Amino acid sequence: MKYTTQKLYDLPEGNVQEDAPRRVARKKKPRRKWLWFTLVVLLILAGVAAAVLWDANSFDGLRRSIIYARAEKDETGIAKLYAYDSDEARCFAPMGGSLAILSEGRLQVLDEHSTVLYSTAVHFFAPALVSGENCAVAYDIGGDELYVLTPAGLGWTKTMDGAVLEASVAPDGSIVVCHEVSGYKGAVTVYDGAGQPAFSFRSASRFVMTCALSRDGNTLAAVTMGQEQGIFESFLTLYRTNSEKPYATVSICDGLVYALHRFEGGFCAAAEGGLYWFDKNGASLASYTFNGLFHRRCAVSEEGEFAAVLLSRYRTGSQTTLVTVDGEGNELGGADLDREVLDMSVAGRYVAVLCTDRLVIYDKFLTELASLPYVSQTRAVFMRNDGSAVLAGADTAGLYLP
Repeated sequence: MKYTTQKLYDLPEGNVQEDAPRRVARKKKPRRKWLWFTLVVLLILAGVAAAVLWDANSFDGLRRSIIYARAEKDETGIAKLYAYDSDEARCFAPMGGSLAILSEGRLQVLDEHSTVLYSTAVHFFAPALVSGENCAVAYDIGGDELYVLTPAGLGWTKTMDGAVLEASVAPDGSIVVCHEVSGYKGAVTVYDGAGQPAFSFRSASRFVMTCALSRDGNTLAAVTMGQEQGIFESFLTLYRTNSEKPYATVSICDGLVYALHRFEGGFCAAAEGGLYWFDKNGASLASYTFNGLFHRRCAVSEEGEFAAVLLSRYRTGSQTTLVTVDGEGNELGGADLDREVLDMSVAGRYVAVLCTDRLVIYDKFLTELASLPYVSQTRAVFMRNDGSAVLAGADTAGLYLP
């Protein structure tokens, strides 16, 4: 039987020369307007996120609102953390989630539920308490006892051979002590986290005024004072922690040095007439002079990004000027204060200033970010990197969340 493709497919014959070619109709693809809408929304969200991230203060505020969302705060924005017995003479030191409290007669460590983790009676005449990230040291200026504290309570104690002049906590938890030793004008001992001596030196020719251990723990800087040609002069003396011999000595020709601060690249000396930055080899990095104004207070960020210094035309009085200076000696900002300043603290990019009637938090350019009135019971402030601040008062301490 004969089959033809014409009958099989029933296709009409056409004239190839005259008929136009036939096209198969394509199905229309769904509209993509929703894709454009999604893209626009994503671009807007990206812009908002970029704006928030660019403004670091806003980013910290957003982070605080998330982290402390469940914190119970009062109408002033303070989350109560610690409660303790009232005492007129107290020093405070936050460490981790705990708070160390020192008075002339008692030393305590409390957790965030006000549970007493450690308590002991002391007999201090000039109590001092300083802290690091997860460690604190309590001592009596001119006494011989050291109490090293951790967030869990007591770490270790030490009775020194001579009077303790100053103690500080290094970033790695080491304790640096300036103290007296018979037959010498001063000495420095560094204790490790277990309370064992890791480094020490004794000065026979100059008095040791203050000292600091570098962030990496390899360099110790000490400010010493001696007489040169009948004039007392301050020196920055640098030691490797594996040698008792100094490897660099730098003169600081600007009167008495009140404090020595560490930062990532070296040390900053807060002297009577100015601030002086040095690297770990003793080379001068920058300076900022006070132009005859009196140095009242100073705080330096751990990163060395900036320092905040309180200056005054007179040795006493409430009329002061707050200045922030970067690590190159450039002035970042200034603010005139007409209130007595009780305490000051620096952390991250923030400066907290506690006055008699209010607390003010600034950024490093001294732009006011937050203000808290009615702080007459507050005795100390501790700024934190995220823009919050711990306020310690007569019988309670809390976290201020601006």
